[in-house]
Amino acid sequence: MEKEIKVTCSCGTILIIDRISGKVLATRKPLVKDSGGDRFADAFQKVSEDKTRRHSVFDNMKENQEKKKKVAEELFNASLEDAKKSGDDKPHNVFDLD
Repeated sequence: MEKEIKVTCSCGTILIIDRISGKVLATRKPLVKDSGGDRFADAFQKVSEDKTRRHSVFDNMKENQEKKKKVAEELFNASLEDAKKSGDDKPHNVFDLD
């Protein structure tokens, strides 16, 4: 017979109670919403969820950077075309104005 009883509270907290004395030995806040009481399984599930969330955030940031790169390239190409149309071979140097 085990010396401890695991009781899940309605709030999701797991209470570990000593069978003999009836004292609460430990309280464990759930790591995930649907906790099964197994801390290792809950921790593994939390790591998996965090990994998925991190990949999602990384993919969103990557898409945003690609959009910024595309806008910058379009702006550069437009400015390059304007410079070619103006007929100037090179930009004016401030020191040549003397």
